Amino acid sequence: MNDDKKTILVTGGAGFVGHHYVDHLLKKTDWNIVILDSLNYAGSLNRITDSEVFDPKRIKFIWHDLQSPVSETTHKLIGRLDYCVHLAAESHVDRSLEDSIPFVMSNVVGTANLLEYFRNYQSKCKTLIFSTDEVFGPAPEGVYFKEDDNFRPSNPYSASKAGEEMIAYSFAHAFDLPISIVRSMNIIGERQHYEKFVPKTIKAILDGNKIILHGRGRGDLSSRCWIHARNVADSLLFLLDKAKKEEFYHIVGEERTVLEVADWICEVIKGRKLKDEEIEFVDYRIARSGHDKRYALSGEKLAKMGWKTPVDLEKSLKKIVKWTLEHQKWINL
Repeated sequence: MNDDKKTILVTGGAGFVGHHYVDHLLKKTDWNIVILDSLNYAGSLNRITDSEVFDPKRIKFIWHDLQSPVSETTHKLIGRLDYCVHLAAESHVDRSLEDSIPFVMSNVVGTANLLEYFRNYQSKCKTLIFSTDEVFGPAPEGVYFKEDDNFRPSNPYSASKAGEEMIAYSFAHAFDLPISIVRSMNIIGERQHYEKFVPKTIKAILDGNKIILHGRGRGDLSSRCWIHARNVADSLLFLLDKAKKEEFYHIVGEERTVLEVADWICEVIKGRKLKDEEIEFVDYRIARSGHDKRYALSGEKLAKMGWKTPVDLEKSLKKIVKWTLEHQKWINL
C-alpha cells in the first residue's frame, strides 16, 4: 500500500454492500483500502476477489470481530486513517426475531467498540455510520420520513440500528468526532446473500417454486424503496466529502411493491410477468412479528446537495438478474 495516498477503513467490506463500496473505491479513487471484517455467514472474501478491478496492492484485509475492542496490535495493522465507512452489521429481520442478542452485540456494542477506538487513536478520521430506513417503523401511505423524524422500530434488528445511531451521535457530540449518519433502504445487487428477496426470487423462479409475497392479494401488498448497491456506493463517496458532523442523510431509491419487483425478475427469466398460480400471498399482518407493510424515506436533503441515483431501478434490477443467471453459484451456496 502507498503511504502517500489517503486511506479508508471499510468495516464489513467482505459483506454485500461493503464489497460493492470497495469496488467503487477501486474504480473512482486512488486510495488505500483497509477492510475490517469478521467473515460471518454473510461475509465472503470471494466477493472482493471476484471484482474486475481487484487490486491486492491497494487492499489490506484484517480479520476482527467488533464485538471485541480494537486491540493495540490491530491498530498497528490498520495504520493511520483519513476516512471510515462503517458497514459491518447484522441485517436480517427474521434472524433478529429468532435471537436478538447477536444484533445488539454487533450493531450497538460493535459500533461502540469502533468509536472508542476512534476516540483514542483516530480522532480525525471522518466517519459515516450506515443505518436503515427501518428505524422509523412503518410509513403510512404518502409519508416519507425525513432525517430528524422520530424512531419507532418494529423489530430487534431495526431497534439495534436505532441504538447504533444514537451511540454514534453521542460520540460525535461528546468527543467532537467527525461522524455523520447515513440511512438507506432495501439494497439490491450482484453477490447478495441468497436469503434476501431478489436472489431468493430468482432461485424460486428457476426452481419452479411459488414466489412468496407479503400481501393479501395483487391490490394490497408490501412495498419498499429499492436501490442498487452501486448507487449506494456512489452516494457514500459523495457524502465523505459533503457530510457534516452530527448530521443525518438519506440515500433514497424508488418505491415499488414486492410484486412489481418480482414481475421484473420474471420478465428477464421467462419473458413475461408472474401468473397467479405462481404466487403465494402471505398476509403481511401475520407473516411474522414486527413485519411492516411499507418503509419510505425522503431523499430531499441529498437531492438538494446535488446527488441523484446514476442508474434507475428497473435497469439496475434487470442487470442483476442477467448477471445472476450467468453466475448461479451465488444463489446455490
